[in-house]
Amino acid sequence: MSAGRPDAGLFNASGVAERLVASPLLAIGPSEPRPAIRRGFLVAVPIGIALVIELGFGAPTKGAIATGALLAGFPGLDAPAGPRAVWQAAAAPVIGICAALGILSSTATVPAVLALGLLGAAAGYCFSVSLRLAIYGLSVALALMVAQGLYLPTDEALPALLWATVGGLAQSAWSLLVWLTVDRAADDEQSGWSTQRALAALRTNFTISSHAARHAIRFGTALAVGVATYRVFGLHDHGFWIPLTILFVMRPERGETDKRLILRGAGTVLGLIVATALAETIGDHSLVVAALLFVAAAFSFGLLTVQYALFTASITTYVVLLLDHLGEPAFQAAGERALGTALGIVIAFLAFRLWPNPGEPPGEKLI
Repeated sequence: MSAGRPDAGLFNASGVAERLVASPLLAIGPSEPRPAIRRGFLVAVPIGIALVIELGFGAPTKGAIATGALLAGFPGLDAPAGPRAVWQAAAAPVIGICAALGILSSTATVPAVLALGLLGAAAGYCFSVSLRLAIYGLSVALALMVAQGLYLPTDEALPALLWATVGGLAQSAWSLLVWLTVDRAADDEQSGWSTQRALAALRTNFTISSHAARHAIRFGTALAVGVATYRVFGLHDHGFWIPLTILFVMRPERGETDKRLILRGAGTVLGLIVATALAETIGDHSLVVAALLFVAAAFSFGLLTVQYALFTASITTYVVLLLDHLGEPAFQAAGERALGTALGIVIAFLAFRLWPNPGEPPGEKLI
């Protein structure tokens, strides 16, 4: 696939992805913006409903259900509504389990490092099967990472499992409703999953010469280093931005990772500026915050395959606004978030320099 917009979709009928390449900073693609953003707003509907209930009416879940729905929105995002519901239903309980595991493992540095390192390696190895499965793996790893970074007491593990799962299932139920009422006739109902093909790909790539296997080791190690860094240096409040950056930018190819490092930096700066300005302007108006978070989530889904820097700005805006509403001042924390992003970029950059793919010269993009 070329770096421009393809004639066909990113995924074929069986759900196998072609290699998704992020567009340069001032370019759009490979997905067409209008249909992608329309789908983004559609997928964000359960998040908006959950935010109104949780923030607008002061529910004790404090955004946990909306966050579960957000994370479950990424698996199968490319698929029609029917297959998307299947992928989201499969992701929901795993996201809940990982959220609980994140809380339990956050009590000490060693379990936190091991948990995210091992799960990150498993998520990275999912690239050997398909991009769709890789996005699934990254979503569940993100659930563990965010839960670790919140430093909640261990008695919150069970509620986290419950509410994150509920949010994921709400996302799946919405996709199912869309499939039943809107686009069922037009859907290709294949989920894109083949156990036989997946097992064959996992076996074939189980060698150190495989780019997928090397990415799994490199990715898991980088995430572990990211967690260790913010814990050792006492960046407890905003340190999870280090592994968050690593998770979003690292891909099996060096050239694609390098490009995403630049886009991530630009998008994070933009997102921090927008989110901080909004947080300082709107104050504590819960329904307004919920509406803005809905829009940020919708653009996050819609821009993921359109313009990576703008996707980063959108997801950064979502996280900063939500945390600000929960009591973490956006303006005071902006510098620490920027520092965490910078450290994550450095770790991801060094990971490829210390252990590159065999036969891949600097800047080459394997697409």
